[in-house]
Amino acid sequence: MEKLFITLIVATMLVSCKSTHGVAKADTAELKANMVSEQFVEANKWELVKFKGANPKEMGFTHKTPTLVINKSENRVGGNSGCNSFGGELIIEDNTIRFDKIFSTKMYCDGVPEREFFQLLEHSLQYQFEANTLQLLKENTVVLEFKKVE
Repeated sequence: MEKLFITLIVATMLVSCKSTHGVAKADTAELKANMVSEQFVEANKWELVKFKGANPKEMGFTHKTPTLVINKSENRVGGNSGCNSFGGELIIEDNTIRFDKIFSTKMYCDGVPEREFFQLLEHSLQYQFEANTLQLLKENTVVLEFKKVE
């Protein structure tokens, strides 16, 4: 009888530990989802501070500094490429962000690396937050870094 009682106690403890582990995973996923929601809200504007590791002006963005306006609630993105205004769809899954069906105005701006900017946005990129910056990574290398515009 005593062995049966001890076995039941041990089994109960194992089950409760397993279910607590599941709750911790769910809490972590929910916390991460809330962080994404807080960072990517309606009219949340980000300004480019690094383009392939360099200052945007040094890379040719002399007319305007590129921006992103991310609206997670509507799954939309917009902004300026340093020359033209653009928009498109936003897809966020885990730590990956993708901008799809990008369209833009077609003004000519000599010397602005707009095509390279759009080529980077057309890939699935990993994202991470570092203080008040949004870093977009391709193959674990930061290719675009934006600061939050207050």
